[in-house]
Amino acid sequence: MTTDGQIIADVLAGARERFEEIVRRYQLPLSRVAESRLGRQDWAEEAVQETFYWAFKSLHTYDSQYSFRTWLWTILLNQCRRSYQRMQRRRLESAPDELLSAQEAAPAETPLARMLTQESHALLHAGLRQLPDAQADAVRLRFFGGLKFREIADAMDCGLSTAKCRVRLGLTQLSAWIREHAPHEADGAATLDDTLPGV
Repeated sequence: MTTDGQIIADVLAGARERFEEIVRRYQLPLSRVAESRLGRQDWAEEAVQETFYWAFKSLHTYDSQYSFRTWLWTILLNQCRRSYQRMQRRRLESAPDELLSAQEAAPAETPLARMLTQESHALLHAGLRQLPDAQADAVRLRFFGGLKFREIADAMDCGLSTAKCRVRLGLTQLSAWIREHAPHEADGAATLDDTLPGV
């Protein structure tokens, strides 16, 4: 498999089409984190597109002695912050239209299993929204993005011990929040605590 560094060198040398390999490689994990952070798939898709756009446009500023993956995640986190602010403004402007279209929409039928999965995801995302941004982002990067602690530290511009602490505190607070708000999910929340010693 070609490394990120090799692809970036080729793109900078004029083989711009090779950037598509970066997009294919990172689209899914970036989308998972963005959707968790922003709460909506359409917002997440836009944030990820903007992330790739700015990464491509700013590629000449990338310092190859650092991890490209970490640089890309940093762009995503910054883009999610900007997107969230922009989308909040849009939401306020279009609130009457959304209310009207929601009233006109026919209810969709879904199987029970899908409903339970959606409820679990909604509970998880609601819990993440209750955490301080730094902890929630660290948890998202670790579990949705699959980043190592060093990569989290680099992406969030903090020390390694701070990154570990943010994940640990985030998981602890998330477990407590789930126990409080969904007692029937308490068994699943307890497993989060079981993972803490290995963090």
